[in-house]
Amino acid sequence: MAAVRRTISLPPAIAARLDEEAKRRGSSVSAVVAELVQRQPSPLPYAGIIDDDPELSMKVEEVLARLGR
Repeated sequence: MAAVRRTISLPPAIAARLDEEAKRRGSSVSAVVAELVQRQPSPLPYAGIIDDDPELSMKVEEVLARLGR
């Protein structure tokens, strides 16, 4: 697999956690970052605090207009 080199800046505490995790796994920091980036985030559940469309955040202006606000 070809690799592309990237340089990133991290706060010291996060960099330390990343170093510790790589050491714990016995792998490189690059491998840990690649694995974490490849993970697909789970969709957030619809909280249902407003009895409306589950895609409310995408249509907030429309919904507020409908509610007269």
